[in-house]
Amino acid sequence: MRLRLALFTLFALSAAASAQSFLPANPHDGMQAARDQIHDQTRGSVFPGPHQGETRVVWVWRPANAPTNRRLPTLYIFDGLDGLSVALLRLKPALDSGALPPILIIAPDPNPRSEGRGAEYLRGFPGGSDDFRIHEDWFVRQVVPWAQRTQRAATDPSQAFVAGFSNGADLSIVLANNHPELFGGALVHSPVGAQTAWITDSAAHQRWVVTGGTREAAGSVHRSADVPRQVIETLQRLNAPLRECVGPWRHEGPAWRDLSPGSLVWLMGLGDFSAYATEAEQRYCHTTP
Repeated sequence: MRLRLALFTLFALSAAASAQSFLPANPHDGMQAARDQIHDQTRGSVFPGPHQGETRVVWVWRPANAPTNRRLPTLYIFDGLDGLSVALLRLKPALDSGALPPILIIAPDPNPRSEGRGAEYLRGFPGGSDDFRIHEDWFVRQVVPWAQRTQRAATDPSQAFVAGFSNGADLSIVLANNHPELFGGALVHSPVGAQTAWITDSAAHQRWVVTGGTREAAGSVHRSADVPRQVIETLQRLNAPLRECVGPWRHEGPAWRDLSPGSLVWLMGLGDFSAYATEAEQRYCHTTP
């Protein structure tokens, strides 16, 4: 490993050193080879985490054919390699071939403890934890500037977006609304704890993808598609550019993966999104300009 000194110490890592997965791979889904290729092509950096004495990995993926001398449209997606898989599994062939323009994906690892992840991702986490504010500050003041400075991430907010699923979607709603100077919109898969009060007038000038499943009520998820619908209705009242997808899927990775390709092409303005929409997107997604 090569030591690099900037504002903090960074180490280049192989993606094989993945943190704990929150979306266990299904070896029978026929996509393991593609998943392995994404991991092999991904590199990570370790630097001080949100809390004193801790470190976090931030994973970086860019197409091999991407130019190194200019900034790329950038997606910041949460939950590390799981987030990368959700974003890339269906879209990577078009990015690799050059059919779509290259993008950069930055994927910070979550807190390895499920309760810690919830506290960092969910504003107003039960118990009055201050972890959300600390994590938001870390992401905005450390991760984003690092990506802009060292990875040539986009500095134009119309070319930079946040994304997440479940509580990561809740976090993405807050980040996009709190920081319109950084982000031009968000991909929001199955938010579970979001409040419409988090959505401000600035959302009307951003682009939004919001998905929710009518079969999501299971385990810790108790409001099947209610929260996504509330978010969608609030964005509609603001006349925000919106792609909404509500249909009969569960709260799980395969659904988010299959709702991402056309949605990301639309969100990031990469081309004709209808050419990349999956069957699920074609059936259940509706887009307003």
